[in-house]
Amino acid sequence: MRTNIGVFLGVGAFLLVIAFIYGFVTGFDELAGFPLLLLSAGVGFMLWFYLRMTAKNSEVMDSDRSDGEIHEMAGNYGDFAPWSWWPLGLGAACALLVFGVAYDWWVVGIALVPTLFFTVGWVMEYNRKRYAH
Repeated sequence: MRTNIGVFLGVGAFLLVIAFIYGFVTGFDELAGFPLLLLSAGVGFMLWFYLRMTAKNSEVMDSDRSDGEIHEMAGNYGDFAPWSWWPLGLGAACALLVFGVAYDWWVVGIALVPTLFFTVGWVMEYNRKRYAH
């Protein structure tokens, strides 16, 4: 986890420096690049802060040890539904949603229906048929 902490600190610091260089070059007049680079730096710093706080309350991970092996990280990483089609439908619905933002707002209204449908379907997948507990 120490490596991850360092990576996100580096990403945040790099993007912060680049944001101010970009802002200086454009005269801080552009309304897309500078604020978005600052927000991206903020995401890097938030992940750095979260991982730093989490590392205080967790054990040393196998990847942090110099003698750690890959097979030591094996185990259960979650419970995932096999053959789930909900993510594919949700991806298509979100693509339609983004297209609606670019094209016109009435498309966003139409795209919200399948987006909500596929989101609820994916969340409730384990509550029906053979996966129900």
